[in-house]
Amino acid sequence: PSSSKTALAASEDALSTSSVTRGRTSQPRNPSSALPRPREAPQSPGRAKQLSGSNMTAQQTPRAAISPALKQRASETRSAFANQDAAASKQAHDETIRDWEEDGHGEGDAAVEVYRRVDALQAGLCLAILLESAFGSSLERKKLVAIGLSLATAHALREWTTQTWYARHYYRERQREEWELENYAQGERAEMVGLWCYKGLTKPDAERCIDLLASYKKFFVDLMMTEELRMFAPPSDAGYRRITGALLVAMGCVLPLLLGGVLDHMYGSLNSFPRASCSHLVTCGSATSALAFTGAWRASTSRLPEQRHALEAAMLGAACYVVPRLLL
Repeated sequence: PSSSKTALAASEDALSTSSVTRGRTSQPRNPSSALPRPREAPQSPGRAKQLSGSNMTAQQTPRAAISPALKQRASETRSAFANQDAAASKQAHDETIRDWEEDGHGEGDAAVEVYRRVDALQAGLCLAILLESAFGSSLERKKLVAIGLSLATAHALREWTTQTWYARHYYRERQREEWELENYAQGERAEMVGLWCYKGLTKPDAERCIDLLASYKKFFVDLMMTEELRMFAPPSDAGYRRITGALLVAMGCVLPLLLGGVLDHMYGSLNSFPRASCSHLVTCGSATSALAFTGAWRASTSRLPEQRHALEAAMLGAACYVVPRLLL
């Protein structure tokens, strides 16, 4: 009986070992494998992102593309959440996990970038509808386009200066936090302990966490910037983002106005289709349709109902058309 129990225990151990190592490269079992390994230099952009975690600054390499396996896992985990299926969520996590990387890491920044582009494009589209509604029947088309370009340029310059000033403010505050941590580390630790106690941690737990994290100076400074000051690092490609934002505002404003002018010139002379009605219909209709598309685009990025957000964006275009009519 004792030998059969020993054999049964050995078989169960082998079965559990095979289930744990399934899908991974087989390696010899080593008692020291459970110990933490020393940090190695990053070998690729993706690996560099894994080592840095959420500590992404302007000097670091951008995140590599998400692998197909993680994209599949992302779809399965979100489907499980939508269906409130905890078993399916557990299965999706257990089957495709590699190292500690999880789907969704870095996706917040990608979503913010989509939001920024959508906001810029919608600003231009709303501007086109406002101009067409207010001055479309009284100004020449080239003057209307010139006004739209001027306002789009002003909007782009405002965004440019705002982001530039924020970057200066962020790095100045970061230098101050680094200096304070260098000269009075105990005081900075006490501030973070008090903050985390306010958020619900007990003081002993908060002190243990802060004592550990403060040993990693750069990480701890990033943590103080986000937790204490609620400030996030400016993007590494800030110049490129500013240029694309300015172009999107200008494109959203000018294209509907030009389209309305072209079709107005082609078909506006028909008796059954007055010129003013043609320009209003084409410009405002195309801009409102584009607004609905951008609303659906943003909703798809956030995995929210696309029809609802498309309708809300279209209603924004309708409001931009009605308000000048009521005030002028």
